[in-house]
Amino acid sequence: MKNIPVLLGHRDQFVDSFDKVFDKLLQTHFPTLQQEFGVDFISKSAYPRVDVVDFPDKLVITAEVAGLAKEDVDITFKDGVLTISGNKREEAATEGTVLWKELKHSSFKRAFKLAENLRGDKAKAKFNNGILDITIPKDDPKVEVSTKIKID
Repeated sequence: MKNIPVLLGHRDQFVDSFDKVFDKLLQTHFPTLQQEFGVDFISKSAYPRVDVVDFPDKLVITAEVAGLAKEDVDITFKDGVLTISGNKREEAATEGTVLWKELKHSSFKRAFKLAENLRGDKAKAKFNNGILDITIPKDDPKVEVSTKIKID
């Protein structure tokens, strides 16, 4: 019988556990944080990992989707929810014995509930070297008109 080395432990086990603790800490101590920034993370999945940056006139979501072509990624907006989905194709099997496998070869979906002032229907996306940037413009702030009402 062939002697195959066994690799113990998995970096993601620690990272996933830490992410869950951090998410719980944010939810407990800052329950309105996501609402204040105009995006609610519906899906708690870890892929694709994203950065969400708030600007006065827009919100930018940057997602790492390494190994995908832009044709493999879909972005939809419906009922106030922006969804990023895609399908990573399985590479052809190798002749050797796989000793460690971390690469994901599956479909994914990540959704974000957008605040009312974000125009998901006007979002624009750019894809470059496995990085997906989605820019979502904000509505202009509504100017409240003040009118003096004459009393008869």
